[in-house]
Amino acid sequence: MKQTIQFRYISIVLGAFIIMAGCNKILDLEPKPPLVKTPVENVNVTATDAENLLQGIYDAETGYDNGLEFNVLDRITNGDVWADNCYAGGDNAANITIDLFTANALNDNIRRDWVDAYAIIGKANNALAQISNSTDASLVSPRKEQILGEIRFMRAFTYFDMLRLYGNIPLLLQPADNSSSEALIQSTIVPPAAPDTVYNAILNDLWYARANVRNDNTQKTKMIVTKGAANAMLAKVHATMPEPNWDSVAYYCDQVIPNYSLLPDYTFLWDNAHKNNSEAIWEFYYQGYSVVGNWIPSQFIGEGWKKFSTPTNDLVNTFRAEGDSIRLHASVTFVTYGWSDNYWKNPFNYPVLSKYNDPTNGTNDFYPIRLADILLLRAEAYNAKNNTGQAAALLNRVRNRVHLPNTTANTQQDMANAIAKERRLELAFEGHRRFDLLRTGTAITVMNAQQDGSGKSLNYNVQSTQLIYPIPQQQLDLNPKLVQNPGY
Repeated sequence: MKQTIQFRYISIVLGAFIIMAGCNKILDLEPKPPLVKTPVENVNVTATDAENLLQGIYDAETGYDNGLEFNVLDRITNGDVWADNCYAGGDNAANITIDLFTANALNDNIRRDWVDAYAIIGKANNALAQISNSTDASLVSPRKEQILGEIRFMRAFTYFDMLRLYGNIPLLLQPADNSSSEALIQSTIVPPAAPDTVYNAILNDLWYARANVRNDNTQKTKMIVTKGAANAMLAKVHATMPEPNWDSVAYYCDQVIPNYSLLPDYTFLWDNAHKNNSEAIWEFYYQGYSVVGNWIPSQFIGEGWKKFSTPTNDLVNTFRAEGDSIRLHASVTFVTYGWSDNYWKNPFNYPVLSKYNDPTNGTNDFYPIRLADILLLRAEAYNAKNNTGQAAALLNRVRNRVHLPNTTANTQQDMANAIAKERRLELAFEGHRRFDLLRTGTAITVMNAQQDGSGKSLNYNVQSTQLIYPIPQQQLDLNPKLVQNPGY
């Protein structure tokens, strides 16, 4: 396709600067037309082309093409290893420095995540421009608007991650000026946008998606973006903004919850026999290596080499103290592979992350959004209004599924602590923990209190400047308008 040719051209011209391919001038709150009519916009795509462009964005999100590390493997590194759910494991220095809060602007994980994310954004920008300008009579409403809504959702999803990880990022919502290599470079060298501006762009994309994508539970595959996914993301964004809007969180959660239901057995989520289930709101679908496989399980479980992302003593102890045997054993397996380290010294009882349990065939799906997450977020919204009774009712729905008794929390602070712990145990190894700690303002306290298996402090000494990543040095070298985050 023409888009593929353009991306190859960009990679030849810019080398490492491909991360900005498909992007244009920074925007404030209102989109402005690009200064140069680009070749991308001149392409009059057909209805079939539009479907293929959409599929390309889905492929990028699930990791096939750009985004494999960013959207699945590094989602766990960024969300669980950075937090108190996992040690880095393995011997990868980039993972280890993220775990120990010693990462700097040369960290390769941090570099590649920026690259992958902006490659996804660039593809989305190109696809949106081409599809919006198509005059093919067979690309008709509402399908055209559905396609645009699905792509805009995925662009918003990517920007939301980037904003939470890096803090100060360029906002690129239009295709690059591809008229020449010089114009392409100049059109992508832009300063970071104010976080409020990025949040507004995210909300605008999600609102468009909500108005135009298909209804919940109308598709056989939960990989398709629906109104449920858009409403769920709107709830999560409103809960994460510097001034959370709990009324909006409540509203959007209430649009989601009636249309989904918890599976009766927690283990069904992970057994590969219940794909596209009633709990899944957005699900990355993997059929196996012979078609499209998820190689992430091979990084977490299996013999041969010491795996990445080892469950922490603190997490295992929290599962056990709660009497949460079902979720512990669905999430962690103790193996006898002969590994040991400073955290887990018994080589015949070593924990590995086993929610994703099919390293041989790669059939495990991944849930970026599922109902339990939204139920617990709605419980937070109730508790923010000091309605502990309603919060407890939702919390207990999640607890009772794994045969735990009702919560005893009855004050607002106790309920906040109970919900936070429940989110940790329910969503472990799904990439949520770091962002929960950040938005609740507990990251520094929790991480600096971490101990090893012997009760000895891990001495993380986390500072406020370390709550976001550094801007990768590669990007600072390529774009002089970027500014390094404080502390790096």
